[in-house]
This record gives sequence, structure tokens and C-alpha cells, in this order.
Amino acid sequence: VQLPVATPAAMPPATMFRMLCGSSGGSLGAAELAGLQQLADARGQLLMDGAATDIKSEAGYTACAVFLTGVDNAAQALGMAPTSRGYRSSFSANYRALFPDGGRHYRVDVLEASVDQQFDIWVNSERFELSVQAIELAQALQAAWVELIGLLDQWSAADPSRRLIRPDFVAAIGAFDAAWAAFEGKYIGELIAIEERARQLVVNAVILEAGLPSKYDDGSLKTAETEGQFVQCIATLNSIANHRRKGRDDLGAGVLASARAVLRQCLQRDQKDPGVNGRRRDGSDAARILAGDVIASYTAMRSYIRRVGGCIEHVDPHLCNNAGLVARLVDYEESWEIGARYVQHEPLLGAICDIVAEVRAAQEIAPTLGAMIEDCDVELFLVLPRLVVLSFLADPRARRAELVRSLLPHRFGPADGRGAGCPIAKVHPELKTLYSRYKDALQFLGSGSPSSPSTPSDKIAVWEGLVRQAVLGVAEDADPVTRELLRSVETWSLELQRHCPEDWNQCSAVLVHCLTGGAQKEPPPSKFTV
Repeated sequence: VQLPVATPAAMPPATMFRMLCGSSGGSLGAAELAGLQQLADARGQLLMDGAATDIKSEAGYTACAVFLTGVDNAAQALGMAPTSRGYRSSFSANYRALFPDGGRHYRVDVLEASVDQQFDIWVNSERFELSVQAIELAQALQAAWVELIGLLDQWSAADPSRRLIRPDFVAAIGAFDAAWAAFEGKYIGELIAIEERARQLVVNAVILEAGLPSKYDDGSLKTAETEGQFVQCIATLNSIANHRRKGRDDLGAGVLASARAVLRQCLQRDQKDPGVNGRRRDGSDAARILAGDVIASYTAMRSYIRRVGGCIEHVDPHLCNNAGLVARLVDYEESWEIGARYVQHEPLLGAICDIVAEVRAAQEIAPTLGAMIEDCDVELFLVLPRLVVLSFLADPRARRAELVRSLLPHRFGPADGRGAGCPIAKVHPELKTLYSRYKDALQFLGSGSPSSPSTPSDKIAVWEGLVRQAVLGVAEDADPVTRELLRSVETWSLELQRHCPEDWNQCSAVLVHCLTGGAQKEPPPSKFTV
């Protein structure tokens, strides 16, 4: 009977090692054998993608991490000192945390970088390239990796009579460690340089902010120049890091200057007449709220930049990953975008104030509206455009007309220079028809006849009835004239919302914000977040 011959592929690893190294262990001691045994087992667990090692999948990544730990353990068992890694002393704090001492500290992501050999690195939409030397060192590391894997495969497939001796493993592991250290030092060093360049925009902002006085000095040309540079720096930061909004880079220092000018005017006005609870009959406190938002977001941004300057190494070079920075930029862009549209343009700012005053007056007529505003009820956003249209019809030459013109520009002809108000002769024929219908309805409802004159008190009563029904809905007993007018108002209110939804959504948010006294703005968190 012929006994089957055991082959290396059919034998357990422990048996294979004993046969290859001899029962006495040859030149390999017991601890060395145990270390190499662990490494051979880990090699067997590596996942392959063709001829390459799979480190993309989660299982492949884990198997590779186990193998690299096996290399380190085997080297220690063989008594091999790691290749000098003195270059780590120049690493940034973040990388020193990953590589705290001169130990090997093999990381799969470093190996992965050498495998991919895709040396174009994109950070903040900017392309960086690793050096030719880094590419050559990556190729050398891959060659050493292949050699080490090949040695272990050779051992696994070797004839039992052939014995690999200690120097074979010492040479292969030593070459691998030297190639690893050379690539790691160059690769991480260049990553640090790239990250420093990626953070440079934040560093520039820190430097510029430090050159600004704590209180604005409007008489200093130097301050104005530095502030202009700082605002432009923030605009660039916003375009790169603000992934939650538009990332606009066109919000310049003019927005800030306009906000300061508006606040000065509000202060002078308040000194003469403070209003009631900060609210003014003409709605001009809305201007103070919007201008104040611009200043507040700017102050919060300066505070963030000042604080982040003390921990710049903690700033993620991919700037959009910094939650604190993004939060400040979101508030900054939102406030400055509104500032650019309304605060910077006096006619539109006046129109907002005018509409705010009209809506407050409507609250006196229909108190339910106040609750809608307080609760930000969904019904409010159907009521607001109706009130805007009605207010425009009540006085199309008042400041409020500019708001309607901005939201429905296709319904207006070019301005004729006869004043800031909207000239009725310049509006679209359909809008003229609506205005005529409103005037006729006001006349009829006030006097009971299209031709009979109506008194001022009659007109007030009719107006209040229209406002009340715009808020609460058309009354069941409403006459046909009222129904027809409010149906037309509803049609135009829908056009107001739908012609440019983004503009209307911003406008309605601004109106609600002003009507609630700016209460919807959340202050920056007390705990600092990079």
C-alpha cells in the first residue's frame, strides 16, 4: 500500500514550518518562528484583486492591517531595529498623533497611497501634485512589498528539503521597512505642505483680522483698506467652504458700509423718536434689523477667525469639513445676501419698511394675523403675498411699489425718473386692469353705487373688510364685487410667489424676520467649534 505524500499546500502552517525549518528550528529561534508563523498566516488571509492586494474593500483593508501588524511583530521577534524615522519630529501635531514615536506604526492608508499611484491631490477644488521623488519612492515601496509577499509565497510552496534561513527574512523585512520609511517621510511631508497651503486662506484671514481695530474707525484709510481685503478673503473662503448655501464670492465691503450707514440713520432717528418697544409706525425698525444682521454676522465671523488663529493646526485642510467655519459662513452669506439686495438699495429697503408697517396695521384689523406671524404658521405664507398685492393697490406710488417691481419686473416698464414710486402709466396693462378693478370696487363698496361718492370713513371700512378677508378668507356672505376682486388679488399673489420662487422665499423670510423683531436669528454657540 502506497502512503499519500503530504504537499505544502495540503499541510497545516505549523507542520509546514517545522518541515521547512527542521525540527530543531535551524537558525530560527522559537520566538522568531512564532513571529514568522503569524506573518505567514496573515499572508494567507490577504485578499487579492488579480495580482494586486485588495485594500479597497473593508475586508481587504482589515486583512492588510493584520498583515502589517504581523510584519512589525516578526521584525521585533527577529530583533530588528526599525529604520530611523527621525523625520517625524518635523511632522505637524495632527500627524505626530498618528506617528507618536520612532516605531514602525505601519498604516494601510500609507500603503494604499503607494499602490494607487494617483499623485494628483485635490483640496478645495485646487489640484496639487506630489513630487517625482515621492512617486519613485512609492514604486520602490511597492517593489519591496512584492518581494516580501513573494518570499512568503515561496516559503509556502517550497519543497520540504529547501530551507529558508534567517538572513532571507531579515533582508526582505529590512528592505521593506527602509522603503516604507523613505516613502512615508516624503509622502507625509508633502501632504503637510499641501495642507498648509490649503489652510493659507484661513491664515491670511487671521492676519488681516488681527490688523483691524476692535471698534470700527471710519476715518482711517488704512483700516478701510485692510477691512476690504478681509471681506474679500471671507468671500473667497465662502466660495470654497460654504457647501450648505450658494458659496457666493461677490458680497463685497459695500454691503458692510451700507449697513453701517443705515444703522447711523436709525440711531439718529431713534434719538428723536424711539418708537414703541423699538417698533416704529413707519416700519423703519425693519431697516435696523436687516442692517444689524449684517453687522452681527460680520462680528461673529471676526470672532471665529480670531479664535481659530490659536488652533490653526486643527483646521481641516478640506475647509468644507470644518463645522464651525461653515456655520459662520452660512449665517454670513445669508445676512449679507439680504444686505446686498435690500440694505444696499435704499428704494427696496424703504419698500420693506413700508410693507412691514402695512402688515402691522393689518394685525390691528385681523388679530389672527399676529398669531400666524408669532407661530410662523403655514397659512401666513399664503396671506403675506395677498397683503403685499393689496397694499400695492392701495397706493401704487408709495415706497412699497419698488418691492412689487423687484419681484415682478416683467410687469413694469422702465422708470421714467419722476420719483422713487412706481408710475402707474408704466405698469403692464393687466396690472392696470387690476388697479382699475380695485378702485371701482372701493368706490362701489363704499357707496353702494359705482357713481355715488364714498366718504373717507366708508373707504376705511371697505379697506379693513378687504384686509380681514385676505387674512381669514372670503366671507360666506361676501358680495360678488368683493369676491371678484379678492379672486384677482389671489391670482396676482400666486404670480408674486411663482415668477421667481427664490426671490419671493427670501422676501417672505425677510418680512417675517422683521415682523418678529429679528427673533428667528440664533446666536453663535458658546462652545467654540473649528
